Amino acid sequence: MTAILNPFVEKGGKMYNKILFGTCLTAYCDHIFNFALNLAAENNARLWIYHGLGRLDIGEKETIEKIKDGETRMVAAYSEWMKKREFSDYMINVSDGDPVGEMVKLAKNAGIDAIVIGTSTDIPLQAGEGAMSSSLGTTAEEVILKAPCPVIVVPPALLPGLAKG
Repeated sequence: MTAILNPFVEKGGKMYNKILFGTCLTAYCDHIFNFALNLAAENNARLWIYHGLGRLDIGEKETIEKIKDGETRMVAAYSEWMKKREFSDYMINVSDGDPVGEMVKLAKNAGIDAIVIGTSTDIPLQAGEGAMSSSLGTTAEEVILKAPCPVIVVPPALLPGLAKG
């Protein structure tokens, strides 16, 4: 007889212990961040907030400055939300390089249980699409295919102002 492992029991009754939120730091990501923050708070999980700068073709000193600037922007973008929720179990990670590869590497190295992302970096209505747009951005597609854990994709239809019905 094969034993079936119950991940809820293994994780102390929680679905997730570690959640990774990938952001492009646009207003579109605010609602996705709120979803990730709620998920982390409900599971008493640590939240990793990741922003990839892409491949930078600049010197080491300039790269370090870009990373520090990205970290500052992330703190500015999300710290108030976490303070209001009294949520303090988070890590901020900014890197240069391929955003998908870096996010997947972070997920593997940190033992992430779930990744939370949006469908693309474009706000669907700004891109001329409907709220029920079926296309995924290339980053979302690649993360889904390469991730070492489940990926939760927050669809545009769940965003305030885009919901139909």
